[in-house]
Amino acid sequence: MRAGEGLAAIFWLAVALFVAWSGHGLGLGTLVDPGPGFMIFWVGCVMAALAAAAFVLAVRQPLTMRLGQLWAGTRWWLVPYLIALLGIYAWLMPDVGFMAATVAFLFLLFATIDRRGWLLPPVAAVLATAVAYIVFHRWLGTQLPAGEAERWLTTNLPSIFGRS
Repeated sequence: MRAGEGLAAIFWLAVALFVAWSGHGLGLGTLVDPGPGFMIFWVGCVMAALAAAAFVLAVRQPLTMRLGQLWAGTRWWLVPYLIALLGIYAWLMPDVGFMAATVAFLFLLFATIDRRGWLLPPVAAVLATAVAYIVFHRWLGTQLPAGEAERWLTTNLPSIFGRS
């Protein structure tokens, strides 16, 4: 048994049972008329099933690797890199705006983490940002931080990027 994985599974099982219990306490209602705890209860049940499955897998796996071998072949440096990029993205967004900050963030992610040539990162970053902007800002009416890029696009392409 892998003790760390087993303990983590037990922890998440306890959290899942608490979530399910809290949802049940709020009232489940029926399928036709769900109560306030309906979704919370079922999310807790799914979490409990996944945690139980993780525990079973942890118990059934023999301890074959040492701690240092677990990190072999992984790109562990991506986690602090991504956290730093997300911090910079959140710091820049109010001043630069959603459009420019998101294009820059996605471009850096596409260009550095999963390199697929020189054309894909800028195109994918611009397209993904445009789709996110149109869906969240135009269709759903979510307020996003404005910047110079948004001001230019709303002025020059009002039928696509204009306010709804």
